[in-house]
Amino acid sequence: MLHSSHRAYPRGARVAHLLREEIAAVLPRLHGMSSDLVPLPPSITMVDLPADMRSATVYFSLMDGPGRAGAVRQVLQDHAGEIRQLLGKRLALRRIPPLHFIYDARFDRGAEMAELLAHLPSAQEQEDLP
Repeated sequence: MLHSSHRAYPRGARVAHLLREEIAAVLPRLHGMSSDLVPLPPSITMVDLPADMRSATVYFSLMDGPGRAGAVRQVLQDHAGEIRQLLGKRLALRRIPPLHFIYDARFDRGAEMAELLAHLPSAQEQEDLP
C-alpha cells in the first residue's frame, strides 16, 4: 500500500505555497500595469488560504517601505481578476480562489527595530558613561 508523503504538509498549505510562487511569477506579465509597480515591484511574502480555500489573502511587501503601499494594493486588487485568469492557465487547480491583497508591514517593523538597536550604546560605551 502506498502512503502519501504529503500528509505532514496539508493540501491547503501546499496550494498556498504554490499560489505565492505563481502570483510572483505572473506579476511581470500583467498588461497595463500602473507606474506604481514599475520602479520597484512588490514581493509576494505569503498567501493565507483558509481550510475551505474559498478566498486567498495575498500579503505583499515593498523594498522602499510603506509609502506606496496603498497605491500598489489598489493596483493589485484592480488586476486580481487578470491574475486569477493567468493562474488558471498555469495551475492544475479546479478553482482559483478570489484574491485579496494586503500590505505586509512585518518587514517595516523589523527594519524599525534594527534601526533602534543600531542606535543603542554598546557595552563599552555604557562603561565609559559617568
